[in-house]
Amino acid sequence: MWVGNLPLGSALDSVGISILAERITSLDQIARIVADDDAFLDFQIVREKAGLVEVRRGDTSLLLAEPSVWGDSAQVERELASCSQEDPLSVCVGSEAQLTQMSNDAESAYRAALALPSSANVLHRTLFNLAALIELRRQVVASDLVAAEAESHTGELVSIAAMLTSERDTHRLLELILEKSRYISGADAGSVYLLMDEGGEDGGRVLHFEVAQNESVEVDLETFTMEISEGSIVGSAVISGQVINIPDLYRLAPDSPFFASHDRSFDERIGYQTRSTLTVPMINARRRVIGVIQLINKKPVPSQRLKTAEDFEKCVVPFDETSIRLCTALAYQAAIALDNALLYEELQNVFEGFVEASILAIEARDPTTSGHSRRVADLTVGLAIATDRESSGPYADLHFGSDQLKEIEYAGLLHDFGKVGVPEQVLLKANKLYEWDLERILARFEYVRQWLRNETLQTKLAVAMKRTGTPNLELRMRALDAAFQKKEAFLKHCAEVVISANSPSVMPSEQEALLSDIANHSYIDAQGEKRPYLRPEELKSLHIRRGSLSHEERQAIESHVLHSFNFLCTIPWGRSLSRVAEIAGSHHEKLDGSGYPRGISADKIPVQAKMMTIVDIYDALTAADRPYKRALDSTRALDILAGEVERGKVDANLLSIFVEAKVFGGRGQA
Repeated sequence: MWVGNLPLGSALDSVGISILAERITSLDQIARIVADDDAFLDFQIVREKAGLVEVRRGDTSLLLAEPSVWGDSAQVERELASCSQEDPLSVCVGSEAQLTQMSNDAESAYRAALALPSSANVLHRTLFNLAALIELRRQVVASDLVAAEAESHTGELVSIAAMLTSERDTHRLLELILEKSRYISGADAGSVYLLMDEGGEDGGRVLHFEVAQNESVEVDLETFTMEISEGSIVGSAVISGQVINIPDLYRLAPDSPFFASHDRSFDERIGYQTRSTLTVPMINARRRVIGVIQLINKKPVPSQRLKTAEDFEKCVVPFDETSIRLCTALAYQAAIALDNALLYEELQNVFEGFVEASILAIEARDPTTSGHSRRVADLTVGLAIATDRESSGPYADLHFGSDQLKEIEYAGLLHDFGKVGVPEQVLLKANKLYEWDLERILARFEYVRQWLRNETLQTKLAVAMKRTGTPNLELRMRALDAAFQKKEAFLKHCAEVVISANSPSVMPSEQEALLSDIANHSYIDAQGEKRPYLRPEELKSLHIRRGSLSHEERQAIESHVLHSFNFLCTIPWGRSLSRVAEIAGSHHEKLDGSGYPRGISADKIPVQAKMMTIVDIYDALTAADRPYKRALDSTRALDILAGEVERGKVDANLLSIFVEAKVFGGRGQA
């Protein structure tokens, strides 16, 4: 498919596999790739300085600069005057947040935008498309349009291109594509269809109806799919890759390929007439049709509403050549923008899937905390939203954009991922002794019981052999049995004390003394060695006064935060999500510096992490899925958090917002 004299995608045939994985995060990197990679042979770097690169393709010049350059009007004037070609296309290169901020400035000098991070493949397509857009503008100016009209339309196309380039949400992008297509063509209504894989073994594709707009009647249309057929106008546009312009559907000739398929029943149901139509395929840089824009009823007077049959007869005209040229150019740019948005959406879905898989890995490793990561993420985002609404107090000036809320969400979802690096037996330890240690102690007590029984039997046998016929023999035997029963009862008591002490509840001081007394008893093992009832390491574990973990085991658990931080630091989050690792890695820090892993003080803890600290404690206290403790109600959990505030551990203002906004009852949105 050709637009003017430009073969779409002709330069893309040289794009090598080597550049596809290149991740671009700076203007300097763009200059290096354009200068060094064979895929950009038809582009030339003609000027390069701090924050600015001029790229030329043929007699077309693109001036790529960072937001700081476009924000300085004097510098803009100098740089544009220094370009090697007249009337270069000014392109702002920066993050999505920067581009959004720049787009709100009516005085911004740039006319197109390139969002970072990007890829070399997207960079090549963008530069090629922008250069093609300039060439197209020149062709339009050189056509039979009057100069003023041509300049107006071309400026509108460039403005629209900038808007399309910066939009990432696919549905909003489709709405924008249709809105701008109707605007430049004077169409009363229109719709957009996308090609989608049908699924199945044949790998077929279908057209999916996505969005519709109508200025004259209100109609709520549900999405649907349709087969690609030459019998339908949109299907024919897909198959041929050509624009289809029908002056009046109500006056189709009987030999028209669309005569038989045109159904007026829908028009009759909604009180509308589909007269003139312009159906334009959206062709991407790989010369593939990815969708169709269908425009309906061109009006010479855009504000005219079509209500009566007379309105449709008198106020609807065919789409002219100017409309075809402009809409074809817009469809081309829309296809590129849509391709980029779909790629962005696909990568976003892949990343979301990775995050969800990471959560599954965490919960598979520690099933006792299933759901904790999601709850922490949701509640922390809720607290951030509630804090954002504050109009007074220390956080009145704190505001979170959508990227920052997504950053908080990811940090919450992955804050415990480092648990995959903690030994499983420590992570799942519910009592002071590991299960196998308790079984070994109880088995030892049973061995001791049998050993004592054997010792008693041997003593009884020896006494019987020496004192046969002695009157006191029976009394001696009874005394030996009584002594064994007393020792047997003590062993039973020992087992009960150990089982009770094994619980992670706070240990009474008298129980601690009993354990020490048990450890002082000994027995003779099968090798004839003297052994204590309780080994030193077992006694140490049972002497844990609170909880189930020893000091070393607690350190191993606490190391999960550092593991999480190190893991998250390996992910290239990009500028908009750059603090995910820092937030997740600080959620166990305390304001007084007593937290871990770094022991930093309040001024060094990100406010997002302070929020997550409150939420993490609250959820741990109220969670009903912890086998080693009972769940507390919200009132008791908030009382404990209030105690942490009094001890200088957590932020009082954030806890107040958490409580007053009732974030724990939802996401904090009143």
